[in-house]
Amino acid sequence: MRVKNFLKGKGVVYSFVAGVLVVLLLLTGLPACAPAVEEEGAYDKYVASLSEGEFPVPRECFEQAQEEGELNLYDWAEWWPEEIYTDFEKEFGIKIVRDNYASEPEVVAKFKLNPEMPYDMITGVAIRTVIQIIQLDVLQELNHDWLPNVSKYIGKDFLEFEFDPGAKYSVFSDYGTDSYWYNTEHVDDPRMPSWSVLFEPDEKYKGRITLVDDMFKCLAGPLAYLGYPVDSDDEGELMEVRDIMMNLKPYVMAFDSYPKRLALEGEAWISQGTYGDGFIMDKESGGVVTADCPPEGSRLLSDLLLIPKGAPHPAAAHCWINYLYRPRTTAFLCGSIGVQPCSQASLEFLPEDMREWWSRVPEGYVAGCGVIGERAVTGKGLELRTQIWEELKG
Repeated sequence: MRVKNFLKGKGVVYSFVAGVLVVLLLLTGLPACAPAVEEEGAYDKYVASLSEGEFPVPRECFEQAQEEGELNLYDWAEWWPEEIYTDFEKEFGIKIVRDNYASEPEVVAKFKLNPEMPYDMITGVAIRTVIQIIQLDVLQELNHDWLPNVSKYIGKDFLEFEFDPGAKYSVFSDYGTDSYWYNTEHVDDPRMPSWSVLFEPDEKYKGRITLVDDMFKCLAGPLAYLGYPVDSDDEGELMEVRDIMMNLKPYVMAFDSYPKRLALEGEAWISQGTYGDGFIMDKESGGVVTADCPPEGSRLLSDLLLIPKGAPHPAAAHCWINYLYRPRTTAFLCGSIGVQPCSQASLEFLPEDMREWWSRVPEGYVAGCGVIGERAVTGKGLELRTQIWEELKG
C-alpha cells in the first residue's frame, strides 16, 4: 500500500509538473505575436522621423530588413565619410560589415571565382566595371518599388544608358565628367573651355602638360574633342586620336592620374583631370588653378551601387540605397568627396561654394557625355587602344 500510494503521489507530482510545463510553453508562445506589434511600431517611428522630401521604403522592405539585421558592403576603404555608415546603423538598427577592395579588377576577379559571393552591396565601381559584372550574371534586379527616393530624385539621364537601361541592375550614387585644369596665370586662350587648348596646345605649353595615367580615360578626351563616341572601336577614328596624341607627346611632362602637387605648385599649367577635382584645385589655389566643361562633351564618370545575386540581406541593401538618395544624405556624401549628385533636389543642401561650382555645368551636359562601354574594353576597341597607349608611353 505504501508503495502504491508513493507511486500514486509521484503521479500527482508528474501531472503537476507536466501542467506547469504546458503553461510555460503556452506563455513562451504568446510573445510570438509581439514582434509584429514592435515591427509595426518601429516602422511608424521610422516614417515619422523622416524630414520633408524624404520617402520611406515600404513596410514590407523595412520589416524584412529588420529581420535581416545586417548589411555586408564591398567598397573602397576611406572613401566615403564614416557618418554615412554610423547614421544608417543608428537609424535602422542594422549592423554594417565592410570588406574593402584594392582595385576594380579585383572585384571582377572575385565574382568570376565565386558568383555567389555573400555581399549585399557593391559600392563605388565605375561604369566599365559594372558592364563586366553585369555580363557575369552575378547581379540581382533592383526592386524599384523599394527605392522611392531613387524614383523621385534620380535624373532621367541616368536611366537611359545602353549598358543598363532603366537602371535594372545598377544605380548611380554620384557622377562627374572629364575636363582639364589650367593655371590662369599662364593659360589665357580664347579657345577655352574647348578641348583644343589641351589637344592642340600652344608652343609655350611644351613640358607643362600632364595626362591621366589610364588609357581608357586618357583617350576618351580626344575622342570627345573629335566628336566621336568615347568608347569608339572604329579604327579610322582611333587613328585620328593616335595622331593627336603623338603630336601632343612632346608637350607632356608626366602621366599622372592626380597631379595635384604639380598643378598647385605651378609646374603643370594644363592637366587632364575631372571637373570635380577642378573644384578642389580652384578652392586650394584661390582660383589660380581652375577648370571648365569642354563644350564638345566628355566622358561621364560615376560611382554605382549594385546588389549581388548572393546577397543574404537584400532588403537591407534596398534600405541603404534609398537612404543614400535622401536629398540631404546625397548632398552630404557628394559634398564630402567632391562629386556631383544625380538629383537636383540635393543641390540646395551642398556647401555654397560647391553649389556654385556645379551650377556652372551647362543644362543637358550629361546627355551629351559618353561612357566607357563594352566596345572600348573588349575586342578591336581594346586592341587598338592598347597599341596607341604603348606607342604614346614608349
